[in-house]
Amino acid sequence: MGSPNISPTSDTRSPLIPVAGYRSTLTALTSTGVARLAEVGGKQPITKLILIRPESAAILEALGLSATSIASRLTLVADRIALKAALAADEKAAGFVRLAALEPALRTLTWEGADIVGVHHIETLAEWPLRAELPADTSIPAEWLTGTLAYDPATAWTLAAGGDILLDRGVSYRSKRATRGVDSFFDGGLADITGTTCCSQFGVPRVAARYVSGGGINGLMRSLFQQADLSIANLESPTPKKWRQHNSGTTFTGDPALLRVVKEAGFDFLSLANNHIGDGGVYRIPETIAAVTAAGMQSGGAGANLAEAQRPWLTDVGGITVGIVAVDQVNPSTHAQVNRPGSAPIGVPEMRASIAAARAAGADVVIVFPHWGLEFQAQPTASQRRFAKRAIEAGADMILGSHSHWASAMEIINGKPVFYSMGNFVFDQNWSVETSEGIVIESTFAGSRLVSTRMLPTVILNQSQPNFVDVATDGVPIMNRVWKGSKGLPRW
Repeated sequence: MGSPNISPTSDTRSPLIPVAGYRSTLTALTSTGVARLAEVGGKQPITKLILIRPESAAILEALGLSATSIASRLTLVADRIALKAALAADEKAAGFVRLAALEPALRTLTWEGADIVGVHHIETLAEWPLRAELPADTSIPAEWLTGTLAYDPATAWTLAAGGDILLDRGVSYRSKRATRGVDSFFDGGLADITGTTCCSQFGVPRVAARYVSGGGINGLMRSLFQQADLSIANLESPTPKKWRQHNSGTTFTGDPALLRVVKEAGFDFLSLANNHIGDGGVYRIPETIAAVTAAGMQSGGAGANLAEAQRPWLTDVGGITVGIVAVDQVNPSTHAQVNRPGSAPIGVPEMRASIAAARAAGADVVIVFPHWGLEFQAQPTASQRRFAKRAIEAGADMILGSHSHWASAMEIINGKPVFYSMGNFVFDQNWSVETSEGIVIESTFAGSRLVSTRMLPTVILNQSQPNFVDVATDGVPIMNRVWKGSKGLPRW
């Protein structure tokens, strides 16, 4: 058995990308690990290697393997469709595809520590360490091969999305006691979930977690959002001029000065379409909009009147215009009116009009950001699913939801992802396991084409600070909550 071919010098050879099924907990492959597939006994990195038959000889040669040496751990399939089905059926299996075949239905893995997608992807294809000369694949859409939709890390852009941010109650209280103050919100890195403790004031277990030795409080969370080309979240508390600290209850107002920390963490846009945006009074909602703007960010989903609240927010990201339509379903009493401030109301005709307005203004990608559904459950309601279907049919490319305070279900509609709730992000609800855990969405685009989207599980420490957890270990229960809530829904 030879050593893997890691020469990246030939322009005629396609980069080979390791992939798994979308629901897999695999995150990485290495040449050393793949070489173990030829060994008898011992712990294997994957259950099997799945390859497309016409490409298999060239890929195995590049990996320094032979079909006979790994015969019991090699599965050959006819085409890309069969590959996706086989990977979806075995979450511990992996495969390799050519660069042009990357799509969000596959979980892209790192190779030798290098990532081809994601916020921390390699800068140029010349850096990619594994290639092979492959036969043509006529099933790959022509637009994926050349032009703006062809994937190249040098021109790709990334989106990072977080769930609910609270700047009141336990979050602001904790920040005053922290050594680094409010800057500690985004100092988080890696955490271990060690179990649960009993019990909260509601009689349910709390999550028990601690920083990973050498990996905690290292700003990894901040780094992700700072380095993403577009970073967004939901601001769950208004920040009016006359704010006050709330130590209990469900009325929120946050100190506008705290928005500085959110901006410095890399956020570009905050949705204000939620049930708490009017907690300081609907006529003071424009003060929150002004405070977000003064902090150097933009907002959407609320305004001085109905027209402003429903206006999509647009931005340029690497030559691509992205439009965000933020809407609220939860609190009609604070929905904007023709001559009154408030949030953008959810509704199919209004949503269609906002998506159309975004497209008319030049949006290449439209993201709908709804605050909807029921609290403290992972399953979407029937009304959420109906709205999601109508939004995708109206031209939305992705839906990123909030409100449940749990990491919740995801569904694929017409090939587009719907994340019903990302859960809590910076929040003080440490009174249950589910409310302490969430997901961050990390997506990669080639022009207007979604190439990859990952759910990154998180846990909140100190009532305020989100930290990543290993998706293959401590993140499994979080992702299982998502998959349980997704039962019966169309999937990748």
